[in-house]
Amino acid sequence: MKQQIDHAGLFTPQASKIALSCGLFGLSLLYGPITGLVILSFSVQPLSGIPWPLTIRWYQALADKHEWIQPLVTSTGVGLIVALFSTVSALLIGRTIVVLRKPMGMLAIYLGIMIVPGILIGISILMFYRVLLGIPTGVWSIILAHYIWSLPFALICILIVSYRFDRRLVEAAEDLGASRWRRFVDIEIPLLMPGISASLFFSFLLSFNELPRTLYTRGSIVTLPYYIWTASASHGPQAALVYALSSLLALASLGVTIVATRTLSRAYGR
Repeated sequence: MKQQIDHAGLFTPQASKIALSCGLFGLSLLYGPITGLVILSFSVQPLSGIPWPLTIRWYQALADKHEWIQPLVTSTGVGLIVALFSTVSALLIGRTIVVLRKPMGMLAIYLGIMIVPGILIGISILMFYRVLLGIPTGVWSIILAHYIWSLPFALICILIVSYRFDRRLVEAAEDLGASRWRRFVDIEIPLLMPGISASLFFSFLLSFNELPRTLYTRGSIVTLPYYIWTASASHGPQAALVYALSSLLALASLGVTIVATRTLSRAYGR
């Protein structure tokens, strides 16, 4: 009885108000800086931090300047490759983990890389490529670093739907004479598609917005986050353009994240 009373006490009106206040405070910390960035992108002097008077001159200047286009193309291409590699790997690993009797050990190995600092990963790849193998860093070293970063998140997306997968459907198809390939294409892929789609979305975003691991593995390649970082640190005319460019990227990333989240929620039937 005491446990029931204590449990019910968690949902008192006062506790609900406190929880709501904490939630709103957390959201303000998450989206407050982004909102401020978007507002300042319309300011005549965004570097001053004063959002008035308003103008669209920085967006017009952004359309006239093309220095950011090549970094955008590079980041997009790298993100697509990383998303594909991460999702395929996660799909193969996830389908194996769910049938193991004791999957926690292998799962810890794959997910443990999430807590390793990004700078440490970048330095390790730099040392491995340039010092041990003598291979110049560049696009493929960036792809490797981003792949290491995005694979655990892709695996989580796949595992969410894999553990809800009813393997009796595959066994029934096998009894009916379906080959392993047909079982995989006709049964497993459609049921795993929410996780696959979410894995592609999140892997792409993680790669597209990645900077710390890129700093040590890029060689002479300039990605969009690196371009924005160097432009914002210059405190010159380009720094004002960063506000407009960053605002567009933030809104685009938020839109893709919403789509990915809604896609993943289908795995729960919500």
